[in-house]
Amino acid sequence: MKLTPRGQDYLKAALFGTIVASFLDVRVVLALCLCLFIAAGISEAILGAATTGGVRIDLEDPHPTCFKEGEAVENITIKSRRKRFVRVVVSSIKGPAGVETTSNDSSDSLSLRLRPKYAGRFQGLSIQFEFIDPLGLFKKTLDLGRDDFTIDCYPSSLLKDVRQTAPLTLALGERAGRTHGSGQEFYSIDEYNSSVERKNIYWKKIASLSDERLLVKVREANIPQSLSIGLVKTVDREQGELEWMDLACEGAGILGTNVFSLGCDVTLLFYSENTIARCEATDLLGFRECLMKMSRSQTSTTEKVSEIIDEADICITGLKELENGPLAMEVARKAALLIQDKDAFPKTMGNLSVIYSGSEDVAELVNRVVRR
Repeated sequence: MKLTPRGQDYLKAALFGTIVASFLDVRVVLALCLCLFIAAGISEAILGAATTGGVRIDLEDPHPTCFKEGEAVENITIKSRRKRFVRVVVSSIKGPAGVETTSNDSSDSLSLRLRPKYAGRFQGLSIQFEFIDPLGLFKKTLDLGRDDFTIDCYPSSLLKDVRQTAPLTLALGERAGRTHGSGQEFYSIDEYNSSVERKNIYWKKIASLSDERLLVKVREANIPQSLSIGLVKTVDREQGELEWMDLACEGAGILGTNVFSLGCDVTLLFYSENTIARCEATDLLGFRECLMKMSRSQTSTTEKVSEIIDEADICITGLKELENGPLAMEVARKAALLIQDKDAFPKTMGNLSVIYSGSEDVAELVNRVVRR
């Protein structure tokens, strides 16, 4: 507990008044100074009671979410005994790395505005409060944290409109693709154009029409039931980790939206908690959660990475990973989205790869994977 500037002046004045009253034998002034000391002691006792044990912060939403370049608002309530008698001021806020925080505070609550700079899952929150006694003479500093606080920032690539397209060859697959193609199941009826095979003309339906339109049967496409996207991460980038993972999440996001547009499910593969994690998603809502889990992934050994590469249909990795010759050869066998790295000199990149900086179109890469 420390004195505030006001408290220092207050006690100096009370002490000076006591000394002067003692020399001049002015009992009224002496009694007044004694009351000042008693008031200061009572105020200090109230501050001690309000900040001893039971002080905590309650979060309105311990797990807010937003999209990159967006904002999440977190309302925090300060819980303490006799808090109504003291004033609470926020000294500093330490949010997760990569998240900018600003606040509007009152004596009862604190409103945090959180602006993540990168896509991913961020955890931890620490706030330093100053509790000030009723007379403003003393202050006590407390650091209150919540390790369970988590904010998810979804990549902005999930918001992009993806034109639904179908690969050229869709004769094989495990389920219906929700779009027209070369499968056997009846999908819809459309008007004839020069690009449609004549065998698909719907003569029975045409015979019942009163006009001269030509109608064709449109069959539904067959595609793989699920495509796997594997994160290959073997390099610890230290200070550049947030930027690299942000771009990896953006790349995985645009790959996933393209895969969903074709009617496939998505499985993300990555190394986490000393094992290979597999997160399956059948829609974009579930895919968001998978992306957030992937953003907390760890670097892995070459052996574990080889398992991910073997199982994945599309690999996401960095150019620094490809400086490892044997690893680069493994990745070159698969379709790959390569995240840019400064001062990287890859050994090889393969024919089915796209260097991704955040704006490249990956639709053709996905289609080529489906056609294989």
